[in-house]
Amino acid sequence: MWCLYTFANSIVFVNFLVYFSKWIVLDGGLSDMSYNLVFVISAAALLLTGPALAAHTDKCNDRKLFLNLATIATIASYMAAALFAIFGAHILLAFFGLLAGQYFFQLAYIFFDPLLNDLADEKNRARASGFAQFASAAGLVFGLAIFLPLVESGGRLASLVPSVILFAILAAPLMIFYREKSCKAPIVKPKIKLGFDWKMFRNFLLTSAAAPVLIAFFFYTNALNTITNNYSIYAGAVLNMPDSTTAIILIVTQIAAMIGALLIGFFGDKFGIRRSLLAILWTWLLLIPLIAASSNMNLFFVLAGILGLTIGAGWAASRAYISTNLESGKVGYGFSFYTIFERFSAMVGPLAWGGVLLVGGGYRLAMLSMAGFILVGLIILMRIKK
Repeated sequence: MWCLYTFANSIVFVNFLVYFSKWIVLDGGLSDMSYNLVFVISAAALLLTGPALAAHTDKCNDRKLFLNLATIATIASYMAAALFAIFGAHILLAFFGLLAGQYFFQLAYIFFDPLLNDLADEKNRARASGFAQFASAAGLVFGLAIFLPLVESGGRLASLVPSVILFAILAAPLMIFYREKSCKAPIVKPKIKLGFDWKMFRNFLLTSAAAPVLIAFFFYTNALNTITNNYSIYAGAVLNMPDSTTAIILIVTQIAAMIGALLIGFFGDKFGIRRSLLAILWTWLLLIPLIAASSNMNLFFVLAGILGLTIGAGWAASRAYISTNLESGKVGYGFSFYTIFERFSAMVGPLAWGGVLLVGGGYRLAMLSMAGFILVGLIILMRIKK
């Protein structure tokens, strides 16, 4: 049920990312800057609300309740955005529907990821996280493939409502049948205090074993998100790769990510999650310069497959390693920053990439600059004593 949920989430996410984004900018007339504000505003809103809500669930043992509420809100918001677009409502209504959908989509993962600690003990956590990452990558491929005929015959908006409905159906088993591990709940539940608590955050950074892991995660995910989001543009600009070949690479990398997510589960549980994660970061540190230097399309294709393999493994290993370093009673709060840091890394890395291009450094240098984020994350991880 846990893996099925993230599979379902990927289906609706990829359809809105690929098709709704094109509609709202190219057909709806919204500017690129306004569209990207969706991700900036939702990330800021998540920072102000996510840690407080996660800390509340740590105390009150009602994580599933908040997961269900966030999921229902995600379904309602995405459905509203799709219907506003289909029936020609004002573009701002579709924008706010998408904004709400993106926020609740991210918020749901703050309550979803901590369930890993309930579902698997430390010896099997990498494997469980790997299965979930496999399901997530599979959902991306499945979500694009199953609705492609519908989009080709009915246009960009044709897949949106069916993808939301399918998401609701596949997410329902976790929402209905999953039972949290019982623990003593407080007699009087504390009130939820929204807003970012700097004192609590400072205490977490100073005392939690997971804090340096999360900081390292923030740095190397800057590189991962930026490379993933710009890979097709890079291939076209540097190697003059046609769109059809770029699409094949996208599919290959996602399939490789699925395989990598499964493999890291077995390697992580057998050889240690930390050791496996360090091996992945060393691989990235080698791969990025090779990609930046590559001028051969066949070599680029091979490197893309290896990158996809390690990216799938990297996400799975990161979640498992963070979970093993979170103290009891701070699992939800700690995982809230796993989601938040991943969101903010989707903004910092692109700024570095764009800055290199702005000063005339070119795409190869922009790609090479991503190795700097990997190196910082690697140094932090190497200095951590379990």
